[in-house]
Amino acid sequence: MTSPQVDPAVSYLTFLSTVSDERLARVAARRAFVEMKVSFMRSAALIRGSAGPLLQRQVRLATEVDQLCRLSDSLFGALPADAEGHRAELQYHLDSVFPAGADQEPSPR
Repeated sequence: MTSPQVDPAVSYLTFLSTVSDERLARVAARRAFVEMKVSFMRSAALIRGSAGPLLQRQVRLATEVDQLCRLSDSLFGALPADAEGHRAELQYHLDSVFPAGADQEPSPR
């Protein structure tokens, strides 16, 4: 006996309809944090000297967005001059956490 084929898109939509908005928001926030952390890790890997491994370790240990934000000044200051793409990516993530007009806003880079 063969089982009926299930369309993955329909299955995912069915799943979404059973998940609360609060849970979806938590999943979206977690996904954004992970993307931000990966970006910070890639940037920290570019830093040479003793500051590189230290920043990499601090980023790896971060568990909250505010911890990454506190590391951003050190990371921006230590990035090589030719890392403009990484600077832009980091700034994008910081701007997504602190949108324009928010009470707390990182300093412009």
